Amino acid sequence: MMPPVEESSLLKLLEQGLDQPAYKRALLLLAAADAEVGSDDDLASIAIGQRDRRLLLLRERLFGSGMECTVGCPGCGESLEFSCSVADLCLDQLPSPGESLDLTQGEFTVRYRLPNSHDLQWVLENAGEGEGQARLLQRCIQRVTERGRDVTGQPLPESLLAALLEGMEQADPQGNMELDLTCPACAKRWQSPFDIVAYLWTELEAWGQRLLGDIHVLASAYGWTENEILAVSPWRRRHYLERVTQ
Repeated sequence: MMPPVEESSLLKLLEQGLDQPAYKRALLLLAAADAEVGSDDDLASIAIGQRDRRLLLLRERLFGSGMECTVGCPGCGESLEFSCSVADLCLDQLPSPGESLDLTQGEFTVRYRLPNSHDLQWVLENAGEGEGQARLLQRCIQRVTERGRDVTGQPLPESLLAALLEGMEQADPQGNMELDLTCPACAKRWQSPFDIVAYLWTELEAWGQRLLGDIHVLASAYGWTENEILAVSPWRRRHYLERVTQ
């Protein structure tokens, strides 16, 4: 079992993630999940599905398995509230990081790898509006042959790119988490994407705001420093807060 993440470390993580894009926040969370995972480059090289599985397990360590979600129905706009769990979303069979895969369609054979955080950063910094998916695919293609002739870097048929995207999703389903939903108001059925980075970060921000509020109350009442308050167990801290706010 992994050791708990210290509250002071999580507060520092939230500060570091201010105004940062999602892929950087994900890397901060990965580092918090396991301090011995390696360098930032190692973390950024993990396939997105591997990354998101680790973040799901981190979420379970921090806040438990059950998750409450709210999403708007694309049919009638009704707000749908539902529950899911880490076990519902966490898959067991995942590809090895850095593993090369092959796709053959007609006369073409494509060798590719799964996208990682380096790719997300590159796309964010270099792709124009509406280009993200196509540029991401280009980044992940390692070699293309047509009837045995190397055509890497040349334009590819749209049907081949669509097959490549489908192959990536099948090879790394954890990297494209979707929930099957039905609206109770209009019976609309659809698949809604689940973004563990955004979900977990929102939870952490709410937790951090509550904790800082508790620190303010206890510091004002007892004159303790932030470090002294964080050194008190949450159970004891709660009892002190109850006495201060009575």
